[in-house]
Amino acid sequence: MEETTRIATRLLGHIRSDLLETDESFGLDSDLFAAGLDSMSIMQILLFIEEEFAVKLPDGAVTRATFGTARHLAEAICRTRSL
Repeated sequence: MEETTRIATRLLGHIRSDLLETDESFGLDSDLFAAGLDSMSIMQILLFIEEEFAVKLPDGAVTRATFGTARHLAEAICRTRSL
């Protein structure tokens, strides 16, 4: 499995089990904001990313576009790792 997809799948699992109530059709490219993502959820995701992936996203990466989907978040993690 591609690294980005693996990370996105792990993020989605955390989001679905701990942060947002979603059904089985909610996937890697589903809109997190439409599912109820809010500022508190974003903070929890940032903490999860730091703990799970040992990555601190730069302030410039904390945008609505980055947090739009689990896949976008995973791409931001991969970009940050490569810096």
